[in-house]
Order: sequence, then structure tokens, then C-alpha cells
Amino acid sequence: MVRSTLLKYNAVVVACCLLFFVCDKPTFSQEEVTFVSAGVAKAIQFLGPEWKTEDGTLVGSGKGSLLVGDRAISAGDFQLRARLQIDELGKSAASFMLNGDHFGFEGQLGEMFTEGRLLGTRNLGPSKVKEGIPFLFEISRAGNRLQIAIDGEVMFKTDVKVDKLTFSFRPHRSKMRIFDLTATAQFAPLPRPIPHTRLFVNGQGKYPRYRIPAIVRSNKGTLLAFCEGRTGGDSGPIDLILKRSTDDGKTWKPLQVVWDDGDNTCGNPCPVVDRQTGTIWLLMTWNLGTDHEREILSGKSKDVRHVYVTHSVDDGNSWSTPKKISETTRKEHWRWYATGPGNGIQLKRGKHKGRLLIPCNHSDHSVGGHPYRSHVIYSDDHGKSWHLGGVHQDRTNESAVVERSDGAILQAMRSYHGKNRRAMAISHDGGESWGDVHLEDALDTPVCQANILRWDWPEEEGKGRILFSSPQGAARSRMTIWMSEDDGKTWPVQKLVNPGASAYSNLIVLGSGKIGLLYETGGNAISFAIVDLD
Repeated sequence: MVRSTLLKYNAVVVACCLLFFVCDKPTFSQEEVTFVSAGVAKAIQFLGPEWKTEDGTLVGSGKGSLLVGDRAISAGDFQLRARLQIDELGKSAASFMLNGDHFGFEGQLGEMFTEGRLLGTRNLGPSKVKEGIPFLFEISRAGNRLQIAIDGEVMFKTDVKVDKLTFSFRPHRSKMRIFDLTATAQFAPLPRPIPHTRLFVNGQGKYPRYRIPAIVRSNKGTLLAFCEGRTGGDSGPIDLILKRSTDDGKTWKPLQVVWDDGDNTCGNPCPVVDRQTGTIWLLMTWNLGTDHEREILSGKSKDVRHVYVTHSVDDGNSWSTPKKISETTRKEHWRWYATGPGNGIQLKRGKHKGRLLIPCNHSDHSVGGHPYRSHVIYSDDHGKSWHLGGVHQDRTNESAVVERSDGAILQAMRSYHGKNRRAMAISHDGGESWGDVHLEDALDTPVCQANILRWDWPEEEGKGRILFSSPQGAARSRMTIWMSEDDGKTWPVQKLVNPGASAYSNLIVLGSGKIGLLYETGGNAISFAIVDLD
């Protein structure tokens, strides 16, 4: 679907989007606030490239560009009015965003749409917005009834009972002009994220960009935070790099390069610690730097993606020469391939106890349907050999695995089912086969990598808790940790970590018993946060 593709990478989409640490039951008087007047910014924040005043309009453009109101709408009725114009609409799906949900204008299909849990996901028919023509956009709520109108004509109605709302404008690949923007409402301050350390910051050090985080804790208690050091986007020269911490994430050692293969792509870190031997295994993928994902998927690349493994026996200080293991871990006709990204696990229960299990994904163009599918690979001999495990149904992709208390494996997968839910499946044979995929309604997540982690076991002092981390909603924002106390059957507890732009993540249990979260934040860094779930 064109719209889903256009919304796939909205990494800085909704920074500062949900009310977080605020006093209980605050009271606010209703007031009118002017956010933009005659193209001049008054009470807004810019995320990504800054918007500029031009010919009486405030102009923003490009992926990652966002204009955010500098306060949240609190309880009660409200009305927001904006005079807008969208240029180059055919390139993208520009949208207004409410708590990370989209009300958008699909240029290529010429339709309006909503997407997300709050507004629902639906097509609204032919767009009333024409490229390069100013229009009046209004969104209001009376009681619980929210409606959106364009030039006075109501386009959409729904019930919204949420008291705390934030709003933003997202041009995406188009160009958006805002003449005026006002709102009458009860307002509250914008939220703040849990304190975090910006561990890998774009433009700092050797690399212009850092992406794809993964983290493990060694038998000696050392944290090893991996990611990709990039010169550009998802292709070209990419190195697999590492930082280590010996004090539970308080301080970090200098950057290490695990694998640099010149102009080629070395990435998708997926580490796992063999608790019996202490060896740290790192599964990775490699491809020619001249081969882009679209060429690999279409079968027009010079080579495919291959699977490699390296290991460290000295707590991550040095690493063995990467070894290709494609022959036993991928099928010959697969094109795209990715390990993780994120951590693997070692099984602790059942007849497969000690197995090293790595979540992966690939593209299979020979069976029909959506090409992306999740799978796993495993080792039963402490990393000496690796084998292909069970393959999932289509429309699944980047994933993470966790062991349940009964010894079964739960795999949580990025989903292309179009419903902003996490795809889940269970294996009862150590990952060699999988049951049917189902969508977990409680985990409302965008199309994005996420992570899952066993915090403790039922026989320990805790309740057998499993944690799950992901952006929440339709956009890549609002990094959230969910908790389950029944092996992933229900997810009744949530903790908002960062209301702003956020994407890929990886959880780790620290020596203190607290939770570490390594995650992409702000569209320009990989950060490390320590979360006290008590």
C-alpha cells in the first residue's frame, strides 16, 4: 500500500507528543493561543530542519521535518484552526498529527486518510485539498466528539475521550505552508523524557550517522552497546561498532570498530552471551556497498545479503575475524536478509536448554504474498555451527524472541498487516517451527523494530515479568515499555520513556535489577536510559 510505504520512515515524527510528568488532576483555564501569525512562529517547536518564514507563510519540507505546538491540549472542549497550503503534494502523504496519529492527504492516490489507534485507520475518499491551493483546516472537540473540517466541510468524526493531546504538522516529502495557526483550549505543559545519555550522536566522532542499536550484558557484568556507523543511509559504507560500560551504564569506554569492510555494508548487530562459556557471539549481515535494498529485493543486485558471525572471549575487548555462515542459515533463493537487530537469547528450560537463538528476517519472492518473513537461526554447540530454524507467515519482519516460563518461545515481529499491532507467534520446539501469527491488540505499535525481554521468572522474587519496548501509536514516537505478568498473554502496564521521536530499541536487565534501554531518539542519536520499573 502506497500510504504505508510513505509512512514507513517517520523517525522524527512526533517529538514532545504526550503529557508525561504532570501533577495529579491539574486545572487549567481555557485560553486562545496564537501559534503562527502571518507566517511568523509564535509558540511552536521545530523538530528536524527548521521551518522558515517566506512570503507571509511558515514553510517546512522534507522527511524528519515537524512543527509541534509548544503545549499540550488538556481536558475539555477545544478548537484548532490553521490556514495551510501543501506544495509538491504528489510526492508524499503530508499530515496533521494528533498524539502521533495521522489525518493526512495522500498525494499519489489523491485520497484523505486517518491512521493510528486514536483516530483509527481508514481511507476517507478523494482529497478536498489541492496542491498549491490554500485551505482552512479545523479540528475541534465538543464533549467526546471530535471532528475535522476542511474549508468548513466536515471530513471526519470520531469519539476521543483522551484528555491530553498534542498536535503537530508533518510535510514529509512535500512542502507545507502555514499562514496562521490558533487554538482555543485548556493547555498543559509538554512532557519530558526520562533522563538519558546520548551515546552515539550523529556527526560526532568518525561517523555522520548512527543507527540500529543492540545491547547485551556479559557474564562479568559489562554492557556492550552495538550499532551501525554510517556515512549515509541504509546502504554504502557501514561499519559495525561498539561501546562498552563496566559500571552498569554510568560511563562508557571509547568507540571500538568490530567490523570495517571498506565500502561494503556490515550491520544488523544481534549479540547473544553464552552463559555457560562466557563467549559473546555477534551475528551480523553483509552486502556489497553498491547494492541497495531495493536492488536486492528486485533481484537486480550483484550479490545478496549474507550472514556472518564473530565472537569475543575477552569481554568484548577484541573480536574474531567474521565468518560467513550463509550456507546453513539462509535459503539460496532468499534475497534480503537481516539478523535481529537487537539481542538473541540462550534458552534456560526444556530439552533445548543451552540453545543460542537469534531472531532474523528475509525476503522470499517465490511463494506469493508479501515478501518479508521472520525466522530464527540457532546453535546447539555453543556457537560452533549455526542452523536455520522455523520460518513465519508473510507480512512479518524484524523481530525479537523471549522464553516463556513453560519453555515455549514467543516471537514479537514487525508487522505489515496494516493495523498498527505487533505480530506474535509461539514455538514449542525451541524455534524449529512456529504456530500461526496473531496480532496483539494491546501492543499498538508502528511499522518499526521493537524488543522483548524476560525480566524475571515466576519462581524468583518477581512475578515472572516480560517487558516489551517500542514506539507507541502510528508514528515512530512515544518510546514506551509494556509489562506482562502472564508470559505475554496480557500487557496491562505501560511506562512512557520518551514522548518524542524514537524508533529502534533494545532492553537489558542491569546488575542493579533496573532496566536499561538503548534506543534511537530525536532522529539524530542512539541514547541509553535507565528505567526503574518500581
